Amino acid sequence: MASMQEIELQRHHKELVRDVKSLVEKYRRAMDWDIPDNDEREGDKVIFEAIQKALDDIKDAD
Repeated sequence: MASMQEIELQRHHKELVRDVKSLVEKYRRAMDWDIPDNDEREGDKVIFEAIQKALDDIKDAD
């Protein structure tokens, strides 16, 4: 059986996905401005790795 926290988070899943997409877009734009001829696929890979590292840091801090 799912916990109350899991049920509540499931209700907010679409919003969470939208927020993370917005975060990826923010850093994608920054990379586009700063790096001429930016490879978007490679940039996305780096962005996803950075977001995952940030999530791991937050998780480990608790």
